[in-house]
Amino acid sequence: MKIALQSRRAVLAALALGVFASLAPTQQAHAQAQKPYALPEGNITMLIPVAPAGGTDLTFRALMEATRKHLDKTIVVLNLPGAGGAVGLAQAAIKPANGLNINSYTSEIFTLPIFQPLTFSGKDFRPIILVNEDPACLVVAADSKLNTLEAFIAEAKANPGKISVGNSGFGNIWHLSAAAFAKKAGIELNQIPYNGSAPTVQAVLGNHIEAFVASPPEVATQVEAGKMKILAVMGDKRNPKFPDVPTLKEKGIDLSVGTWRAIGAPAGTPDEAVKILHDAFAKGMQEKSFTDFMNGRGLTIRYLNTKDLTDFVARERPFYENLAAEIKKTAKP
Repeated sequence: MKIALQSRRAVLAALALGVFASLAPTQQAHAQAQKPYALPEGNITMLIPVAPAGGTDLTFRALMEATRKHLDKTIVVLNLPGAGGAVGLAQAAIKPANGLNINSYTSEIFTLPIFQPLTFSGKDFRPIILVNEDPACLVVAADSKLNTLEAFIAEAKANPGKISVGNSGFGNIWHLSAAAFAKKAGIELNQIPYNGSAPTVQAVLGNHIEAFVASPPEVATQVEAGKMKILAVMGDKRNPKFPDVPTLKEKGIDLSVGTWRAIGAPAGTPDEAVKILHDAFAKGMQEKSFTDFMNGRGLTIRYLNTKDLTDFVARERPFYENLAAEIKKTAKP
């Protein structure tokens, strides 16, 4: 009887051990599943496909700096200008989709491939967060004889194709904005591409070109210093920083066009990585250093989360693609 009781205890102990052993992998797997997602080891690279010192570059550099405290990562900003942004975007599209590679996400992602065959398209990127939105504006040197919109248009009509207007690259939003303005105004302009707004500003100041199209904040310093003059803004309402400058619509030209700047990543970037990045940049956008910088420059902060930005892009994309396709019919690189 004693032997039988001992055998029974041994059987029960063995069964209990078996049950514990069978539960251990499940419990271990559950513990692993509960482990928070983390970005891989390494630095985050922010690729900006335009030259330094322009509105796009300055906006993203300010945000990267404000966000550093919210990411346990070093953020490296890389400018790779050329072909209106196509050079940099082509490289951004093929970067590993691991959460460590992000890029400037603007309308050029959709418009540039319309003008020429490129190795990337909109499907190669996914949006993360909207940061900024500003209208286009037409700018001349302060001492230009074309010191009003009326004088500019009259000169352009009298001498078709003679007025040289700079932009940040063929197929860039400022090229499209200038072309759309020319069409609406019934004039012909000679468009000259550069690798960003900063070199375009220098071209105007050096009298190499007569005018250029950019966003108001990109010329605020020169305008306030009396070196440049904004003839008109291409928005629905006047720019708060330049309340005396009329809109095109006020002058009878029905056009509203400009830029929006967002952060994106290669299309295969995991949702978990996108959330980490979005949350960090959303906090960065609220930092005083960033808001002070943007407000001081007259750059308009506009926040949209990943879902709302995705919907926004779906609505905006047809407008910019149609504009690019229409301009391509007559524009020359």
